[in-house]
Amino acid sequence: MRVKQFLIGIFLCNIFGIQASPPAGRFALQGKITDKADGQALNFVTIQLFSNDNFLSGQLSTTQGDYRFDNLAEGIYRLHVSHIGYEAVDSLVHVRADRRCNIGLSSSALSLNEVIVTASEKKGLTATTVINRTAMQHLQPSSFSDLLSLLPGGSTSTPHTNRANVIRLREVGMSGSDYAISSLGTKFVIDGAPVGTDANMQGIAGGTSADDKRNYAAYGVDMRTLSTDNIASVEVVRGIPSVKYGDLTSGLVNIRRKQTASPFEARMKADEYGKLFSMGKGFSLSHGWMLNTDGGFFRSMADPRNKFETYSRLNFSSRLHKFWSFAGGSHLYWDLSADYSGNIDNVKTDPEVQIHLEDKYRSAYHHGGLSTALRYRPKAESLLRLISLAYSTSLSADKIDQTKFVSVDRDTHTPLEQENGEYDASYLPATYIARHQVKGLPFYSNLRLETALQTTMGKLTHQLTLGGEWQYNKNFGDGQVYDFRRPLDGTSARRPRAFKDIPATNLLAFYAEDEVSLPLGKHLLTIMAGIRGTTMAGIAASFAMHGKLYCDPRVNFLWDFPSLGRLKLYASAGWGRMSKMPTMGELYPEKRYLDFVQLNYWNKNEKLKRVNIRTYTIDTNNYGLRPAHNNKVELRLGGSYDNHQFYVTYFHEKMNDGFRSTQQIIPMLTYKRYDTSGIDGSKLTAPPALEALPYRMDTLLRTTTVTGNGTVIVKEGIEFQYASPRVPLINTRLTINGAWFHSTYGTAAPEYYAGSFRQINGITISNRFIGLYEWSSGYVKDQFSSNIIADTYLDKLGLILSATAECFWLGRMRAPSRLPRPVAYVDVEGNQHAYTDADASDLYKRWLILGNQKNADMIQRERAYMCLNIKASKRFGRYATLAFFADRLLNIAPDYEVDGFIVRRVFTPYFGMELNIQL
Repeated sequence: MRVKQFLIGIFLCNIFGIQASPPAGRFALQGKITDKADGQALNFVTIQLFSNDNFLSGQLSTTQGDYRFDNLAEGIYRLHVSHIGYEAVDSLVHVRADRRCNIGLSSSALSLNEVIVTASEKKGLTATTVINRTAMQHLQPSSFSDLLSLLPGGSTSTPHTNRANVIRLREVGMSGSDYAISSLGTKFVIDGAPVGTDANMQGIAGGTSADDKRNYAAYGVDMRTLSTDNIASVEVVRGIPSVKYGDLTSGLVNIRRKQTASPFEARMKADEYGKLFSMGKGFSLSHGWMLNTDGGFFRSMADPRNKFETYSRLNFSSRLHKFWSFAGGSHLYWDLSADYSGNIDNVKTDPEVQIHLEDKYRSAYHHGGLSTALRYRPKAESLLRLISLAYSTSLSADKIDQTKFVSVDRDTHTPLEQENGEYDASYLPATYIARHQVKGLPFYSNLRLETALQTTMGKLTHQLTLGGEWQYNKNFGDGQVYDFRRPLDGTSARRPRAFKDIPATNLLAFYAEDEVSLPLGKHLLTIMAGIRGTTMAGIAASFAMHGKLYCDPRVNFLWDFPSLGRLKLYASAGWGRMSKMPTMGELYPEKRYLDFVQLNYWNKNEKLKRVNIRTYTIDTNNYGLRPAHNNKVELRLGGSYDNHQFYVTYFHEKMNDGFRSTQQIIPMLTYKRYDTSGIDGSKLTAPPALEALPYRMDTLLRTTTVTGNGTVIVKEGIEFQYASPRVPLINTRLTINGAWFHSTYGTAAPEYYAGSFRQINGITISNRFIGLYEWSSGYVKDQFSSNIIADTYLDKLGLILSATAECFWLGRMRAPSRLPRPVAYVDVEGNQHAYTDADASDLYKRWLILGNQKNADMIQRERAYMCLNIKASKRFGRYATLAFFADRLLNIAPDYEVDGFIVRRVFTPYFGMELNIQL
């Protein structure tokens, strides 16, 4: 017991910074940061500590300009000190005992050019947008979705917090679940831990108007859940990412949160649609421990006039960092983070406009996550450069609770059975209150082991990365919970299902990558080539993916040209393949139930009624389902000329096997049709007996929805950006960025379509024949837009101003024609036949030629317009900053005519302001 108390005491001393004597051979490095001109202490200066170019720790100076690093082994360290408006300083310090190192910073107009309030392009092997903390503060976001306006081709928009916010990269965008792979295939990584979504199956079976816009199962990350207040930087990889990142197709969002000692910060924001409050602080504890904590609350209304539809988000995070330095220059790092986020969607009935006071909808989400990483860096001259072991896990409690007043206009039977067979059913009441709950407990676990090696062979420098990853997804929830006899929709062909009965998915992956640097005279060629292999372990042998290894090769080239005077250029090219495994809901969809009424005898005496059902249980698993693959090609040219920065990127992406709903034929569905014409209802003393009733057999043909690999998405476009140096005196920078996107959406194979419900001689056409149509159900979209941004930084006034002209130059959508004549048809027995001219004149099959399909392409064009956004922030003293924004403050959107109709566009301004406090 005494040993346990002693260990707990030691742990608490470390965590809460209780001062103790440093271990033998450990020293402290401290000092003060001042203005070299007047000797005044500088607060909130960034100080970073390195050893052999390996980052150890970082912090901000106190209000008195002081800093301190503890628990340092003897050795040579590098201090990198930077501050807005001052020249950065690198200082080498030899620590052999407790050491004091005071540093004076010189004011520099050139440093003002480093204040970036827009997104910038990272010079690297692939197209990557970097959004720093200054840019985020100037943007004044409420959630992560606001940051997308900083990407090439992006624009600001009014918050839509009453629906899921999903990401779309490098495309015009297409709504609908058949194209959800665009957002599902974008991987979010926070401090090295991937954000899991594959076990999310929240959504009311059959869909409802209240749930449809909030349901984002199989759509990826809902960006409303991500707060930006604890983020230090974001990298959005639009091109070909390293093979270290897998299970993605569209791109990568790499989020790094604050991990440095910092003063207490509080942020209060209010705009037309919501209120936000957040706070956080970074603690530099004793013996090299560092703790960051933060939390926030956000509440919004989709329409300020409607208080019955709200969204609330609550988030907390705590991150612990520790490093140990050893003799010889090796270091050990340990990171631990714990997170909580909770979200509530509330929709209630407005008693002034609706009569059913019972109607309400509530969606709650509570997420807890834990991640840890251990990294060891040997001394710089060794072959081994890094060994890291990272583990992350999370559990969410998701719940949808909907109550609805239901009124049926005729006798409707209640679906009760879940097995094939014939049975008697009951009738739904004329009116009732239905309650439907969806309870999910998605659990995610990710383990990654990685090692990095570096060696030099002649002129070649190799940086080799080897690693493996295991990802586990499981949902332990009760799933769809409701009363069979009181469903939300009496015509639903579904039954309750527990999510915990669905098998877990296990993804095993390995990767190997070599980054080679080759000097060629004054040129430098860098090549990064790698391969990633992924398999879904533990999946049943009936699936086509069983035992399959899917490999994604990727290669990127970067050519640094020698300087031509003040002109510096680089060019890059890349090709890669990316794969996304199916989610749990796509691999194991719920069964479908076809209920055919064999007898529906009505009598005014309730006790004499009888309804008899023939039920078929349909397995909707597509055992041939395989991963979605995206092939990317990218070419890029960038550079600088006397602090003028520019780049232009061409990309082409093609996916032929994205996930989508496809139709599966179900032939030979037989059931009895009882004849009740001979029943004398006045003589009945009990419901009619089936044995005494004549009947005839009927055979039907049906389709059901399954998930297949049929979506085609082709993305092509050009992205560009130019950023000027700041103009002297007014310190204004001009940035011009934009993109042209050409996006094609369609299907990879002909589609079955039961489009004719016409009856001839008592036979419904779709019950006997279903056509196979060779058409594209998608669209071709073009968009060209650009942003012109002028931002001014006046350090002595503590003022940052920016004006952005968002220019939309071109918008075009072409909906291709859909041939009304099928290429084939399926008969009631399930046999497929080619559709001939003889069929076109057949009494029944001629109705498979659809009259409701357009025979010509439909083209829509949108004319140019421009909107002006204004943002400003003013620092008051050392502790407070007040910021304001007005989006779409002015607009130029001329009316135009289409087919004799006037198109008039209206843009509603969006205002807000916030107060930031640092203590």
